[in-house]
Amino acid sequence: MVYQLSIFLENKPNRLYELTHALEKASVNMHAAMIAETGDFGIVRIIVDDPDRAHDALKNEGFTVKKTHVIGVEAPDGPGTLSEIAHVLGKNGINIQYIYAFSLSGRNKACFIIRTDSYEDAKALIHDDLGLSTFSHKDLGTL
Repeated sequence: MVYQLSIFLENKPNRLYELTHALEKASVNMHAAMIAETGDFGIVRIIVDDPDRAHDALKNEGFTVKKTHVIGVEAPDGPGTLSEIAHVLGKNGINIQYIYAFSLSGRNKACFIIRTDSYEDAKALIHDDLGLSTFSHKDLGTL
């Protein structure tokens, strides 16, 4: 299971520094991040090595932060991988709310962070129908 932190962040200079500096002061390592911007604010989504410590550190610094479950999928890095995941989930009525990804250089692997409207069903389909491995936030440092 991967825990993701979603942080509300005003779209103005230095706010991203303040967020990342709070994590640095708490000795939290960020493994993945994405920002969805909508004008005056953004939602920063991050995967870290210690979600509870990160959550507390950010709350203590005054950030609005939410911890949610997402699915971490390790898959072959190549054309069609995301298409296969999207097809299997979609044909089974599962909506992908958002996704972000990164690759593991030298291992020919891609890692997808997926948020769906049906966590357990999606995870089972990824395992059973696609034969792909899922990982937890604790695994990210060793992938």
